[in-house]
Amino acid sequence: MRKRKNSGKKKIDIYQKSFSFTHRYNAEKFAIEKINSIKQSFALKINNRLILSAIIFSTLFIAITIKMIEINLFYVEKNRYFVSSIDEERRNILDRNNISLTANLQMSDVGIDPKKIYDRESFIKKVSSLYYDISANDLENRINSGKWFYLKRNISPNELQKVIDLGETGIEIKDIYKRKYLHKELFSHLIGKVDIDNDGVSGMEKSFNASLNNQNESDVISSVDTRIQHIVRDEILDSMKLYKATGGSGLVMEVNTGEILSMVSLPDFDPNNKNFDENSTFNKNTLGVYEFGSVMKIFTTAIGIEENIFKPNTLYEIDDHIYVGKHKVHDVHRPCETKKCTVEEIFVHSSNVGTINMIRDIGPELQKNYLHDLGFFDQVIVNLPERAEPLIPDPWRMVNTESISYGYGLSISPLHLALATSTVLNGGYIIEPSLIKKDNQLFKNQIFSEQTSEIMRYLLNRVVDEGTAKDAFGKESSKQFVGKDSDYRYLVGGKTGTAEKISNKAYSSDKLTTFISSFPINKPKYLVLVSLDNPEGVIGEYDTPYNTWGYSDAGWNVARTSRLIIDRISPILDTKSKYLPSDNLLINTSLQ
Repeated sequence: MRKRKNSGKKKIDIYQKSFSFTHRYNAEKFAIEKINSIKQSFALKINNRLILSAIIFSTLFIAITIKMIEINLFYVEKNRYFVSSIDEERRNILDRNNISLTANLQMSDVGIDPKKIYDRESFIKKVSSLYYDISANDLENRINSGKWFYLKRNISPNELQKVIDLGETGIEIKDIYKRKYLHKELFSHLIGKVDIDNDGVSGMEKSFNASLNNQNESDVISSVDTRIQHIVRDEILDSMKLYKATGGSGLVMEVNTGEILSMVSLPDFDPNNKNFDENSTFNKNTLGVYEFGSVMKIFTTAIGIEENIFKPNTLYEIDDHIYVGKHKVHDVHRPCETKKCTVEEIFVHSSNVGTINMIRDIGPELQKNYLHDLGFFDQVIVNLPERAEPLIPDPWRMVNTESISYGYGLSISPLHLALATSTVLNGGYIIEPSLIKKDNQLFKNQIFSEQTSEIMRYLLNRVVDEGTAKDAFGKESSKQFVGKDSDYRYLVGGKTGTAEKISNKAYSSDKLTTFISSFPINKPKYLVLVSLDNPEGVIGEYDTPYNTWGYSDAGWNVARTSRLIIDRISPILDTKSKYLPSDNLLINTSLQ
């Protein structure tokens, strides 16, 4: 049998080749799988580390969040004044010409948290050396209490830097705004002041506190005029020095709108300073109530004319004296040369006897009704918290009616008097006072006719021309009244009032003198009211303009002060209502 050559070898080669290929294929596959396995393992490790890191960071974040919540809920509530970096800025108060009366200065409050002090001994030494008004013992006692407390409030940036330079823990700082009053004393009673937390405690600051603290509100535009306020205060201060008065007050108001252009009460105070006499914070114009003397004759006369009980030419018999109860009342001088005088003469020369006779014809009921309608029985509603209640007699007897007719027995504020007089001047309309600028006045009630108002304007002008105020204004001065600019000539009308003040439940020699006036009296627009507490007479050279010959009645002091005020403010106000020689103040002469 023939043997096949190499047959076994071929089989072996094929097998080997197959094995080799398979082996190579499996090796490569294994290598790839191994690489993939390594990659997967590495990725898994990375993923595990990322997850672990995320868990760690999440845990830390949650822990921090919980801590912040804890701080806000417990620590911040206890020390909430130091949460925000700065308080919201308080709105400002402006005058009617948009001149700022207030400002806000950025300051700082400094507090101490004893729990955060690292070295108490060093802390006490440093802080007490910085603030000499705080003793080391007091500081130590307060720190030992463990309670948070204020170290200093309203400190300046320079002071703040010194605190920061201490470099001590336990000191907490908050930026705040401090109220600044740009005109110092000038508007002290009107604007008032704020407390250390910047909340209003008096004046307009208190009345408008909510609006001033509301960031959505605008600045408050008041009715006052800075220029007018300067003049009124300046002239009253000069008069207080000249006549040695213990106090004074004044206001300027529009008779048709009730807008108050100026309100001055002296003595006053600087609300920027902490140290001032508390008596100086008393606003005489709204908080004080007084018996005003003869200025009340305005209303006695107006009531009688309105009710047609008498006219300006009606005659009344004038005796040397008259009794009101058991009190004998007399005149300083006779109002006319005869025994019988007209209502006009009684009013112009301010006769007490004549006025009492007039009120006896009017009677208590009519008097009470009119005085009630004029607002004398109620508190004046004005944009100030400082308001007084009038002092009204109870019961109201005939003796009260008689004494009130010439200025005694009813105590009211100067603002009461100004509003009621405005009603007499403006055609008989009741107006509401305002410290906010407004365009017009909505008249609600008319209690005097235009006819009565016209007659009263004429009579008030006669007081200045020939009556109790002529020595201040000069003979026929109202028809030639000139401001500093000769283009401004106005008719002026007014009424004097001199009242004895009560001391120890009895009338004393001390006086309150008052002059209430209006210009231009032919077309009234502005009212000026000035009062002085206990002025003295002045004796000087014959031609000295302020010589009063020793007299201290209203015609000698406050009437002169009012003339000087009108002289200065009339060109500023520019009423556009000059007096012309052709003007006839009392148009309907038949009314006389």
